[in-house]
Amino acid sequence: MLKPSILTVYQVAPEKLEMTSLYDNIRVLGNNQQKTSRFEIALWNKVFYPAAVLVMMVLALPFAYFQRRAGGVGFRVFAGTMLGLVFFLLGRLFSYLGVINDWPPLFSAAFPVAAFVVFAVGMLWWLERR
Repeated sequence: MLKPSILTVYQVAPEKLEMTSLYDNIRVLGNNQQKTSRFEIALWNKVFYPAAVLVMMVLALPFAYFQRRAGGVGFRVFAGTMLGLVFFLLGRLFSYLGVINDWPPLFSAAFPVAAFVVFAVGMLWWLERR
């Protein structure tokens, strides 16, 4: 028989599981009075992923309204890329902060999407106002 120190437990990251497996893990862990927040946040992130794609599409609209002769195309591409990167990193940050601080999983997954919806609508409003 192997010593317990030699045995290793292989665990799949919750972010890589499919939704049904996440739900099953949440149910089993909840029945055993264990923390489920990491799995719940991963589940809610998967639920909000289609909305995140739509938000990024709406966020790209203000960068599409420009004249070719006006210049500044390189800056617009760079700014759009940086906004996409900030969106991705903010989503990961709130996932980790939600686990560490015991925030509600729905808030941890939905806040970055909601914040960028407000930002995208604000950019569109500002562009139309000009």
